[in-house]
Amino acid sequence: MGKLSFNAVCEYIKPVNMPDKFAGAYEKWNGEGHVVGEKELDDILVRYSLTDDQSKRLHGYLRQITDDEKICDYIKFLVWTQCDIRRYEYFIDCDNNLNGAALGELGETLEFFMLLSCIAYARIDLENRMIPKELYEQIPYRMLDEIIGRYKEKETLRILDIPWKLNFFSLSIYLFDRFLFVPCKFDDPFCFYRGEDGEVIGVAMGGLNVDDMGQLIHDDEELSDPNGEKNGYYYGRFSEKRKTAFTTTFKETDTEIIGSRISPCGTITTKSIILSKEKYKKILERDDWMIGFHIPSGDGYTPQRVRNSMTLAWKFFEKYYPEIPFKGFWSSSWLYDGRLSTLLPDDSRIVKVQRQFFNYTGGWNGESTYYELFGDAKLLIDEVPQESSLQRKLAQCLKDGKKFIDTGMVYFPEELNKDYNRPIYITDEDLKEQDELYVRTGWKGGTS
Repeated sequence: MGKLSFNAVCEYIKPVNMPDKFAGAYEKWNGEGHVVGEKELDDILVRYSLTDDQSKRLHGYLRQITDDEKICDYIKFLVWTQCDIRRYEYFIDCDNNLNGAALGELGETLEFFMLLSCIAYARIDLENRMIPKELYEQIPYRMLDEIIGRYKEKETLRILDIPWKLNFFSLSIYLFDRFLFVPCKFDDPFCFYRGEDGEVIGVAMGGLNVDDMGQLIHDDEELSDPNGEKNGYYYGRFSEKRKTAFTTTFKETDTEIIGSRISPCGTITTKSIILSKEKYKKILERDDWMIGFHIPSGDGYTPQRVRNSMTLAWKFFEKYYPEIPFKGFWSSSWLYDGRLSTLLPDDSRIVKVQRQFFNYTGGWNGESTYYELFGDAKLLIDEVPQESSLQRKLAQCLKDGKKFIDTGMVYFPEELNKDYNRPIYITDEDLKEQDELYVRTGWKGGTS
C-alpha cells in the first residue's frame, strides 16, 4: 500500500486533537519511524509485576496495531515527528490528544504505544552521537513507572501531560547530578543583552500589558470563575479584577535599544532603559535554543547542586550536540516567584537558589504553587496541610486574596564560574526596588 493522504489517515484514525503543524510534517515524512515489537514490549515490561491478563491485554492491543498497516503508519509518523531535533519543530501541546476516536477501545492506547515506540527509534540518534547509554537507558522508566502503575490500578492507558512525558520516551532529557536538562526554545517576548562589563539587562518587547505587581498579562489568560466554587483550583487563577497598570514600549535604532527594563527579581518595571549597541550585545531573543532546567522532587535544592548540575549539562550538550547554538539555561517554576521571599528568610534554600537566576514574569498563573505545596489543587483552602511554616503562611496569603505565580528564569554559561554564594544578576538596588514594590502593594512582610 502506498502512502495515504493526510486527510485519509485522519479520517481513518480520527485523532482527537492533532497539532496543526502535523499536516505539513506528514508531507515531509518519508515513511521512517518505528512501532514497538512484541519482544521489545516484553523487554520493557519485564520490570513490572503485571498479571497474565494485564500482559495479554497489552499484547492484544499491539497485535491489533501491527495487523493494521494504516495504524502502523500513523504511529510511525508520530514517532518520526517526536524524535531527534524534529520534535522541537513539531511540538505537542498539553491539549493535543493523538488517540484515535474512530478505533474504539484500541484508539485509546495509541499514545501509549507511540511512546514505547519512540524509545528504540530515538536511540538511533543517540548512538550515532556516541552518547554513553548509561546517560539515557533508564530515563523512560521515570515516566513509565507511573503509567504502568495507573494501568495496574485503574486499567487505563490514558497519558497525562504527554508533552512532558515525551521528553523521557524520546530520550531527550538527561539527569546530571540533581537536576534534569532538555533542549528547548525560548518563547517569551523579551530580549537580553550583555554589557562590556558583563552586566546582563533584560528588555521587554513593546505593547505588553503589565499589572501593578509588574506581572505580564496575557490576552487569553485563564481566569478564575467568579461564580465557581472557591477551591484550590481557583485560588491559583488570576481574577478579573487584575487590571493593566502600564503597557511596555520598545524601540530599536541603528545605535540604541530603548525599552521597558525587566528586573531580575521577576518583574517588568516602568523604567525605560537605553542601551548602546556599541556597548551591549544581544545574547538571547525569542526562538533561540536554550537548555531547559527541571527540578525533580527531593533533597539537594541548593545553589551548589544547581551550579554543579548546570556545569555538567553544559559540557554534555556542547560535546554531543555541537550543531545546536545553545544560549544558556531556561526554566519556569513556582519556586522562582519573588513573593515567596516575603514568607521566607534570606538564607532559605528557595530564596538563595532564586537569586542565582535572572527571573522574569511569564504571565503564568499560580496553580502549580498550590499543587506543589499542598499536594492537590482540588483541596479546599481550609483542608490543605499546615505542617510547615511556608504552608501556613502561604495559605493565609491566599485567604487574604493574594496570588502566587509561576516565574521564568534564564541563566547564561558565562556565569558558571562565578561565586554561587552571591546573587548573580540581582543587585542590591534590584532588591531594594522589589521591597518597595511589595510594601506598596501590601506584600512586604507576608503573614506571621
